[in-house]
Amino acid sequence: MMDLTNKRSQGNRFELRAEEIDRITQELSEKLSHEPIDRRDAIRLSLILEETMLKYRDRLPEDSSASLRFSRSFGAFRISFKVEGESIDPFTEDDPSVTSVMGSLLSNSDTLNRSWKYRNGANMVSFTVMRKKRMSQILTILIGVASGILSGIIIKGIAPNLAEDIATRVITPLTNAFVGLLCVMATIMCFAAITLGIVRLGDISTFSTVGKKMIRSFLKVAFILTLINTAWMVPGINFGHSTAMSLNFFDFFDIIISFVPNNILTPILEFNSVHIIIVGIMFGISMLHMGQKADTLTEIFDEVNIVAILSNTYLNRFIPAYVGLMICSQILTGSYTVLSGFLKLFLMVAIADFVTIAVYTAIICIRLKVGVRTYIQKLLPSFLISLTSANVGAAFTTTIDTLIGPLGVDTDYAPLAYNLGSILFRPGYCIVFTACSLFTAGLYGIEVTWSWVAAAFLLSFILSVATPPVIGGTTVCFSILFSQLGLESQALAMIISINAFLEFMTVAVNNYCLQSQIVLLGNSIGELDVEKLRKR
Repeated sequence: MMDLTNKRSQGNRFELRAEEIDRITQELSEKLSHEPIDRRDAIRLSLILEETMLKYRDRLPEDSSASLRFSRSFGAFRISFKVEGESIDPFTEDDPSVTSVMGSLLSNSDTLNRSWKYRNGANMVSFTVMRKKRMSQILTILIGVASGILSGIIIKGIAPNLAEDIATRVITPLTNAFVGLLCVMATIMCFAAITLGIVRLGDISTFSTVGKKMIRSFLKVAFILTLINTAWMVPGINFGHSTAMSLNFFDFFDIIISFVPNNILTPILEFNSVHIIIVGIMFGISMLHMGQKADTLTEIFDEVNIVAILSNTYLNRFIPAYVGLMICSQILTGSYTVLSGFLKLFLMVAIADFVTIAVYTAIICIRLKVGVRTYIQKLLPSFLISLTSANVGAAFTTTIDTLIGPLGVDTDYAPLAYNLGSILFRPGYCIVFTACSLFTAGLYGIEVTWSWVAAAFLLSFILSVATPPVIGGTTVCFSILFSQLGLESQALAMIISINAFLEFMTVAVNNYCLQSQIVLLGNSIGELDVEKLRKR
């Protein structure tokens, strides 16, 4: 039996026989049910581990020695699986056109991370799952906001002469230090996530033509959506002098060139987020072409990614305190008049989300001659799950069943398209990032130029694709976006607060639009049963 009650178990040794794998899986499932892990994550982890062990059993002798170890650290649980024998990466798909159960489960979890390495004649696989939250993010943010308001009122009432000094000499240094730390960890996290995301796309030379078409389609539509939403938000921006309204080609060219680092050391030393993202893309593409030669580098990035995720998870615990301090500071300095303006932002994002869904629905219903009511009813179950949970993994099974069943998408094509799309196609993030950055600039009366708008547009597009699929991933990207655009830290605190509510709509829009895009792609490549789609 495995001892999972201690902080770190010594490991349970067994052989890759069917009965042993079945025993280990049952014991692990029972133990995980008593741990403070989300029930869905516990079930998902048990299934993934079983798939991993079965994959090694199919490739290695049944008497191969294996072991399982369980540990806890920084609010996360880690299970390490070790098996002796030849080097086998359990996460590599033998056929890139077909997605395994393991691949589907892994790509749609925002709390579960995995790594693999081969060392000293043994395959070493580890899975890290985040501890279940004791309190919802919305509730903790609301407590932070309420505490900030109450603290500000009390301090201003007791010591009105010291209020501004407390805000500028005590609260501001604390919040600036926290934002700086958050930006550093966000940069590292995005760099590792982007690099690994590209590497895990697989060998470009063997990737199917259909897969390449999917990637191009997802990126093209995301680019267009970001551009449209940027144009919609521009009227609310303060361009200041009339000369700023003219588009200077050289300024635009300079802003594009500024995205490219002069050397590889400067981005790291200065923690320039955009430069590091660009370097991460270059690293990922290079490692993808290197194939197995880049295995050692992939191991390093895996470890860096896990450390960054755990560190970011720990930092996220202090987000409510940060929000509370910023609210308190705004009350003490009398700069809280902009708070009501953020309600308008919430409404504008909601309208943009509704319009995006409506346009997708109209395109499909007109082009494929499907009844509007019929189409909405088919997507409604997965949409509601995403809307109420703010978690794409929670709706994964329902979404796949909807694609293959009522929507008529081909059985092999649907999982591959959904897994690629969940990584590359997030229209909800395209809306949120552009709206929040441009609206905040207008709300705070910041004078901007078209070059600044171009930077906001490109950053929003890049971050919509690069958002790490983990808890707090959007917070990470907001800190990068606001620091690069020079927006105030007070605005960042408000955006983080509002995004706790926007996240529900964002995830639901991502899921609805992704399914719609898959239907359109399926029709264009002959992987859609149109009659099944039209059927009520």
